[in-house]
Amino acid sequence: MNFMLKILSILILYSNGILAQQDLEFCDINNLPADPLQLKIPTLNDTDQYQAVLERNDFGVTEEIIEFFDGKANLGIAITTLAGKITRSYANFLRNELLLVEGKKCSYRKLNESYQLTPFFLIIDDQGKEHIVSPLNLALKNLKFVYTGSSSFIRGIPVNEWQTCTFNTIKKETVKITLSYSNDKKWSPAQIIQDFPSIPVEVLIETKNQNGDYNSENFSIFKYKHGIDLEIEDYFLPPGVFCPGLPNSSPLPPIPKSFSFANQLVETFEDVLDKAGRVDRIREEYDFEAKIFRYDYDIKNTPTTEIHDFNTGLNYIKNRLTGGCKIEKLKGGSPDSQKNGTLIEIRDPVSFFDFDNAEIHFVGLKRTDGILANIWIGKKKINGQDAIIEWHFLAQTWNKTEWTQQYETTPLKIIIFTPAVIPGTNITGTAKFTNNIFYFREHELNIYDFNIRPCLEDRPRQTLSISISSKYKNVIESNLPSFSRGFVMAIKDAARITILRITPPRLAFSKDIIIASFNIFERSEYGDVIIPKDDVILEDAVENLKKYFAQNQLEIKFFDDFKNIVSVYGLSKSLNDHFESDGIETIRIGNIDNGFSGISIAIIVIVVLIMGSLIGLLLTILHKYKKIKLPLVN
Repeated sequence: MNFMLKILSILILYSNGILAQQDLEFCDINNLPADPLQLKIPTLNDTDQYQAVLERNDFGVTEEIIEFFDGKANLGIAITTLAGKITRSYANFLRNELLLVEGKKCSYRKLNESYQLTPFFLIIDDQGKEHIVSPLNLALKNLKFVYTGSSSFIRGIPVNEWQTCTFNTIKKETVKITLSYSNDKKWSPAQIIQDFPSIPVEVLIETKNQNGDYNSENFSIFKYKHGIDLEIEDYFLPPGVFCPGLPNSSPLPPIPKSFSFANQLVETFEDVLDKAGRVDRIREEYDFEAKIFRYDYDIKNTPTTEIHDFNTGLNYIKNRLTGGCKIEKLKGGSPDSQKNGTLIEIRDPVSFFDFDNAEIHFVGLKRTDGILANIWIGKKKINGQDAIIEWHFLAQTWNKTEWTQQYETTPLKIIIFTPAVIPGTNITGTAKFTNNIFYFREHELNIYDFNIRPCLEDRPRQTLSISISSKYKNVIESNLPSFSRGFVMAIKDAARITILRITPPRLAFSKDIIIASFNIFERSEYGDVIIPKDDVILEDAVENLKKYFAQNQLEIKFFDDFKNIVSVYGLSKSLNDHFESDGIETIRIGNIDNGFSGISIAIIVIVVLIMGSLIGLLLTILHKYKKIKLPLVN
């Protein structure tokens, strides 16, 4: 029986006043001589902190207990070793939680129903609040101890001793407790505590029943220190340990609908002590509403980009080294995709981070690579296997780049533990996948990152242009990526086609007008997706745009520098479809001297190898003679 249970049973008996059957020859504190010095047992305040190593010796068995008592945090941690089995207990008196951990297995219990499993107990303080208390302080608050002398030595340490007695009515035995504290007049501990020069050295619990049978249980106290040598991480469960049934005490962070980040993915096996593993460098860009995803990685030393289009179910795989491209149907298994029967779908933001279908609870505030982070842990099925997942998110007290920047959801690390066969063996171990996330940014879709033109060179296309008033020049130039996204989205809706069939606009600015040219490609075959409602063939898409511009201006919405939504308008009746669908447009920018003050200027030559080349030539001539200015932006 541990010290906590001993004290509890004694307190119950003492409070009931059952002393009549006590063996007074074995224990009688009322007949002890008075203490001429009137020494008092040293005590710590319940809001103090201490740590100690205890050894319990009982019936030829030794149990080691390392206690960390934190009265400030209302928390107690104990590490118990018995017969080679190590058990960690985390007693949180604020949340009425008791977590018991053996290896990687954890169980959760309500603390007020499980005090016997922890060396700590609960009291009601002077303000009427529940608070942690050590068993020693609990005994001192409720039992009468009498000084017995200062002549003894324990482990070579001179001690002062106090004693109390009571009777166990269930076991019919008299109980004697002897407390031994160091004698501060003759010995000093390694760490001298202000106002507490004497420290506990031993607690001896002796029992004698009515048959005369005697038993003793000894608690030797080592390394008693005021304060706690714990890092903030030690207050919480070890990495990879999940407690089923533990309520989640903090809501999950909100996930934006579009973002990008770099990921250093480290794969290793816990069973081989990180002696085998690999490191991958990945970049990911996700837009849920546009239903597209970009995935950059290296395979066999070849830089590769995959662009997943969930509108059509197609995967565009580009070799960034050679510029080659191939198109395949999307398959399940990538971080952005999920199966719905036979269909492939994009995962929503919650599912993207594997929060879906997971039992999750909040671990606490820890440091992740020196950064303060909120950490959650959960359990779910991944590819049919049980997996434990840890999510590390930037704490709200931290800023990403500037002190004045408003907090944004920022994942720092996602760690996945799952069973897997260790390479080169037939042994199933625990694979550990650590996603170290850098440069996480919530932002609009950057349409330039999703340009699949190299994959569609053999496809029929139509090059078109529209006109925009030059009064919008400054706001467009200042917010070009956002404008380009708005432009493509507006054309998509007017033409009734999917987003990746449209190239980003190429802009030419003159004094009075802005020309925006773009390509539309022919529709592709579809993968395993629901056929989109709006994805007409190329001929019909061009016809839809003609009808639209014959009657309407094209509203192009985008964000400015201040995150305000602004609108610019493509002029009605400005659609120009003079380019043939199989035309090839080559753009070159060179520097020549214009003969004025020796200043070099950019001159843009547009060579259009198509039926309508005369229009391209006309634009070049007008620019040469300074009738128009065409600083083209790709």
